[in-house]
Amino acid sequence: MSLRKIFLKLLKQHKTERLAPSLLDWAAHFLPKHFNKPPSTMHRWLAEQLDQLHHQRGTKLNILAPRNSAKSTIAALAYPLHEILTQREPYIWIISDTMSQAHTHLDNIKTELMTNPLLADAYPDACGKGNLWHAGAIRLRNGGVIEAYGTGQQIRGRRRAENKPTLMICDDLQSDRHALSEPARQKSRNWFHDAILKAGSQNTNVIHLATALHREAIAMELLQTPGWRSKTFRAIEQFPKNMPLWTEWEMLYINRDDADAFYEKNRTAMDEDAVVLWPEQESLYDLMKMRVESGYSSFEREKQNSPINPELCEFPEKYFEEHIWYVPNDAANGNIVASALALDPSKGKDAALGDYSAFIYVALCEDGIFYVDAHLERLPISELVAKGVELYAKYRPTIFGVEANQFQELLCDEFEKQLLGTVCYPIRNTLGKQTRIRRLDSYLAMQRLRFCADSASCRLVVEQLRSFPLASHDDGPDALEMALRLLEATQ
Repeated sequence: MSLRKIFLKLLKQHKTERLAPSLLDWAAHFLPKHFNKPPSTMHRWLAEQLDQLHHQRGTKLNILAPRNSAKSTIAALAYPLHEILTQREPYIWIISDTMSQAHTHLDNIKTELMTNPLLADAYPDACGKGNLWHAGAIRLRNGGVIEAYGTGQQIRGRRRAENKPTLMICDDLQSDRHALSEPARQKSRNWFHDAILKAGSQNTNVIHLATALHREAIAMELLQTPGWRSKTFRAIEQFPKNMPLWTEWEMLYINRDDADAFYEKNRTAMDEDAVVLWPEQESLYDLMKMRVESGYSSFEREKQNSPINPELCEFPEKYFEEHIWYVPNDAANGNIVASALALDPSKGKDAALGDYSAFIYVALCEDGIFYVDAHLERLPISELVAKGVELYAKYRPTIFGVEANQFQELLCDEFEKQLLGTVCYPIRNTLGKQTRIRRLDSYLAMQRLRFCADSASCRLVVEQLRSFPLASHDDGPDALEMALRLLEATQ
């Protein structure tokens, strides 16, 4: 008997005897394009939990998983498909950060119902287009209903006839904007507790999937909330034993030397004792490169579910609310009083491993606001001058300066040669870096700093400020302080 016939026989048993195959087996058979790799530890644990939920009514499940770990594939695609086709959950809600994101999840389900021949063969009474087939809601031919909602949408009192949802899947209710804004976090938190959790009945199962982008994220709160069953997964479950070798490798990788050859030569020692969540998708080497490229704090948040605790940071969260951003065509930018361009080459004795070379441009405008643009890159000395000349031509600052402790003073001479006599002021720092960065407190407290919303480097600078002094890098804030100091010298 073929494997397919065996599987269909098992499905027939399921319909008559309620003996269902596991969710992972079901998904591997019916959704092979989505389940074409061995499952991770997280997938196996989550699937085991989901297999039991139908018989454990009123369950509240909270899963913290790394970004790009396919948590949505199993919990927001395979699981609702299985439950609605088998009629174990007749009324399902899928809820995401935005309405369009929730609709995308529902579109993926509709695509399988309309085009998957394996599902059509096994569930002919349910597959195909139902009599309700909208962007935000569908009713299958077997009567099952799935609806999709975005965070903040009006859902109070919603039901189908007399029925409340039997299953609610909350997938990434919070995004980067919630990580940057305390009011946004509070608003989504209130909506989750006051609207979502009160929309079901005592028999409704609730699944919450997230990556912990902030210590005050809903997912982090639910870890400590009675009545919730929670589990945290990390892309690197256990770091390698020989981290000093990785430190050597990191320096090679940053300086664009042959880091791959170093890894291959020392691979056995560098991999020792490491445990990776899903090696078939992200190898240890892939993750360690990502850790360098994105920065340690970002990696801890996005891949390790370990965001920095704001209570341990220097600057309060209220400094970094929506007022801190500006768009490039902001009218105030046309009324510049004075401007400065500063460079922190990140090559001095205080430089951390993997620091960025940070160019910060600050324009003081007539409204008294300092408008900031930034360019943070890991550049070798040979490319710093060319980049600086390019940015000087772009901004035409009133004053230009370079941190000039130790050998870096030579950079000033080189800049002046390339800029045909334009004065490049050496910035000599006599205070420690953290002391200098703390000078930014008054600017932040008085809301006099604005950062370019369209700039990835500006967002990185703000992230470094938010995490100070715990961030893995602080080159952006350091260069910002120097740029402001240069401007002060012009007043």
